Amino acid sequence: MGHLDARTLLIAEIPVLLLVGGLILTAALLGRRDRTLGWTGASLLLMGLGFLLGVADPGSAWQQSVTRFGVLLILAHACIWTGVRAFSGKPPLWLWIAVGPLAWFAVCQWPGFVFSGVARVIAYGLPTLAYTGLALWELVSEPRGKTRLAVLPFGILLLHGLLTLVRMVVTALSGTEPGRLRFDFPMAVFEGMLFFIGLAFAILMMVGARAERRYRHAALHDALTDLANRRALFEQGGGMLRGALAQGRTVALLMCDLDRFKCINDACGHEAGDRVLAAFAGVLRSTVRQGDLCARIGGEEFVILAPGMGAESALNLAERVRAQLRQCDCQVCEPLSVSIGIVCAPQGGSDLGMLLARADRAMYRAKAAGRDCARLWIGDAGGESSAAVAGDGGGRTTQHPVDA
Repeated sequence: MGHLDARTLLIAEIPVLLLVGGLILTAALLGRRDRTLGWTGASLLLMGLGFLLGVADPGSAWQQSVTRFGVLLILAHACIWTGVRAFSGKPPLWLWIAVGPLAWFAVCQWPGFVFSGVARVIAYGLPTLAYTGLALWELVSEPRGKTRLAVLPFGILLLHGLLTLVRMVVTALSGTEPGRLRFDFPMAVFEGMLFFIGLAFAILMMVGARAERRYRHAALHDALTDLANRRALFEQGGGMLRGALAQGRTVALLMCDLDRFKCINDACGHEAGDRVLAAFAGVLRSTVRQGDLCARIGGEEFVILAPGMGAESALNLAERVRAQLRQCDCQVCEPLSVSIGIVCAPQGGSDLGMLLARADRAMYRAKAAGRDCARLWIGDAGGESSAAVAGDGGGRTTQHPVDA
């Protein structure tokens, strides 16, 4: 690599960098205007432009060529760091973006600096290491779910930082070398191109994986409450039900329907109705156990699927849900209450669809009993039947014995 002509290598790499940078920038603009891809594409274009301006002519143009070359490549590293920040939703720090390129420009004005290979390598390596380290820190500080997406970019950044550090140390130990280009310059140029292109595609994969997660989350969650939707209930809940029954555990399914919700919507407006739905979703999150599944399956209908929970515990859970909902202040014209139908597997069946149907019938029995109470489905003797088990109509909290 040391025998390659530097100008030839730069000229060969320029169209590759400009093409890949242009494609990534176009993808950012044509898609959802992803800022991470935008900054990444800009970094490749800056590096390609830096290589273009770095093809130095002999004589007086050497100093200007080195200055422009370093400014654009350091700025490209700053764009990589800013792109990683954008992945976390953080704004660009314009002052810190400009510090590295301006520092390089300043040292290039010192007499004789550009003709010192050791000084150039160290002065270029310091801001490069700084921006690489900042990008690594941004990836490390990501939440756990996003950190898994960043493994490949993290590895590429770490390798680039280590190679930059090694080059600085070896250069400092080797002493001053006469001439304009050090023997390792072509190798550094080639490594830089591989770094930027490899990192660009790694970030592209990271952004694509995040978009896929977002689309899947949107497909399986209700937009207003961020609870699981009906599709997620059958996909995830079906597996939870089968797994629990295979282990010999009971499973409780609670069907919750907000009382007088249509009146709230008609009299107070849909905005008030949305507040009630969001508040009830908060009630469910605060009352269910970790590992239970909460879903919104209709307008005002919600389901709790609780593996390992029997009838008595389900009744207590229903009472806690009812009590917490009454404490919510949503500033609506109707008192807040919920009617709940409960069914337990395997007594009530082993199929999720059957459990939902029986919990729905038990919930309508609660509606018929005056609302703001719970009913437990208890069997088919003499037809479908259920019994009041948590609360009486009108909000009283007395319990009635279950007569199977």
